[in-house]
Amino acid sequence: MAVAVLSAPASMTAEQYHRISEHLDASRTGPPPGRRFHACFGHGDHLMVFDVWDSPEELDAFTATLVPILAIEHIDMAPPEPLEIHDLVDAGDPRALRKVIAELRDKAFFIRPVETLWEKLHRVRGKPSENHVADETPTSA
Repeated sequence: MAVAVLSAPASMTAEQYHRISEHLDASRTGPPPGRRFHACFGHGDHLMVFDVWDSPEELDAFTATLVPILAIEHIDMAPPEPLEIHDLVDAGDPRALRKVIAELRDKAFFIRPVETLWEKLHRVRGKPSENHVADETPTSA
C-alpha cells in the first residue's frame, strides 16, 4: 500500500536540508528503495518535506537512517504519520500535485511550532499578532 508523508519540522533551513541530503547520499548508493516522490518546499527556516513511499515498511527503513542525521542538524520533527494513498497519478498534471501538497500543508498545522499556530489562529479571528504594531497616532477628541 502506497503512503504519503508530510514532514513539517519546527525549523529547517535550505542549508540544513542540503547538509542532510549530503549525509544521506554518503550513506547509500542511489535513491532510497521504495520512495516514489520527494519534494522539499517552504520559506526561510520553515521548509517542509512531502514524500510518497511504496509501503510503510520502506518508509520505516529510511526513517531509521534519517533520524540520527536529523539529530546532528538539530532538527526537531514529529515521527512520520503515513497516510494511505487511495489514488496516485504518477505522470499527471503538476498543478494537481501542488494542490495536494498545499492541502496537506494546511492540515499539518498541528505539528508546527506553537508560535506559528498562535499567529494563524489570531489571523483567522481577525486579531493582530504579537508582532503587529498598532497605530499609536493620537486621535483628536
